[in-house]
Amino acid sequence: MLDAANIKNAFLCFFVSVGILTVDPRPVHAQETTFVAKGPIVIDVLGGLDWMRCSIGQVWENDTCVGSALLVPFASVASLIERAERNIGPGWRLPSREELERLIVINPEPPMIDQNVFPNTYPGLYWTGDTNWLMSNAPWSINFFTSYAYGRADKTRTVAVRLVRPR
Repeated sequence: MLDAANIKNAFLCFFVSVGILTVDPRPVHAQETTFVAKGPIVIDVLGGLDWMRCSIGQVWENDTCVGSALLVPFASVASLIERAERNIGPGWRLPSREELERLIVINPEPPMIDQNVFPNTYPGLYWTGDTNWLMSNAPWSINFFTSYAYGRADKTRTVAVRLVRPR
């Protein structure tokens, strides 16, 4: 029989499970990767991907990323991808959650990414192309400050972008 206490417990269990599925509190660790740097591009040999070494908004200059990452709402990503394709070739896209998680390296201090491979990475959230199935308006994002994945970022929030393309 459902009484007020049982209904309250059922709702509490639902909201706790939703919270667990929308924020992954465990830091992810990079899987084994093999990167080959070619100027502003890094080849992920095992992943079969080309990565931009710099975040959108930065430029590759003197073997490093110069400037600040551009923080944009999700709606701006398509125009950024179009611009990248016009300037450096086709195939660029947002990485999947799994692809972006592969870049995480646990460091003594942020950002949690290999700074030799991806210099001057913004230590914050980056958009992925994956959407949380529980919250259709919430793309997954990866935080290079904490190394956590978040599945509840509102698309209007301004977040950094790093693009990838298949080899």
